[in-house]
Amino acid sequence: MSIRAVLLSVISVLTLATASGCPLAAMKQQNDATQAYIAQGQANAIAAQANAHTDKFVVADHAWLCPTAQGALVGKCEGGTEVAKNRVVTVIGEAPKDGVWPASLWDRKGEHKLFVAAGSLNELPDTAALDGFADDVARRFPDAKRIPLGAINFADLIEQPAAYHGRYLVVRQPSGGMTNKDFGGGVFKFTIPIPVTTGSRWLALAQFEIKNTTLVGDFENGGRSYQCGPKYCDDFVIVAELTSRTIDRVDERGTVHRLPVFAIRELGDRYGTYRPQ
Repeated sequence: MSIRAVLLSVISVLTLATASGCPLAAMKQQNDATQAYIAQGQANAIAAQANAHTDKFVVADHAWLCPTAQGALVGKCEGGTEVAKNRVVTVIGEAPKDGVWPASLWDRKGEHKLFVAAGSLNELPDTAALDGFADDVARRFPDAKRIPLGAINFADLIEQPAAYHGRYLVVRQPSGGMTNKDFGGGVFKFTIPIPVTTGSRWLALAQFEIKNTTLVGDFENGGRSYQCGPKYCDDFVIVAELTSRTIDRVDERGTVHRLPVFAIRELGDRYGTYRPQ
């Protein structure tokens, strides 16, 4: 074979190798990019989990948010913030370390990273006190003292309020049904449907009011709120007296409904119990 033939053969082989190598290189480059994207996604997920903010309930008598983990374990610290039982604390991350959660506290200056003892927190609040209050109300207000909601017509509450003088409405309901919350003038007002002999939710809606500046101030300052979700829903217990007043409210279709107004004499929730002030 001549030198010219050999050179042509070598050039042909190199050409084929180069041509076949281009798609392989592109595939490798694409695979490397995919792997890098997956790795970055995993790193981002780990970082997000490490910084995840989750609400927990204080189930001890109180908890302290402290600048140091040691202070949180001691249960009192200089420059810390005390949080009462059944209030919410926002923790950071997936799990506590050495019995302490990193915690987040927001104020006008922004977010503060603190620590809180893990043993003082739980995913659900302690409702033993609310259950006890409900049992106490049931003993103090037997059927003979109650408005027999299941046996009366809703219109009677509006048209004949005097007929129920000396009787009380006693209900325990989830906060998910609470609407039209208002806090003007130190009075906490809201509406809930009550179980009378009517079919429509609107026709069974009543307004409740309690004048209590401590309660209202707590709501307005962001110190309390009601939660209702798949894992937990706040209940509240009310003992209320029917007044002779009514209020008109407009539904989503523009229809005006006249609602009876109840004055709350006692209210209990996971935060405590309240009476008019």
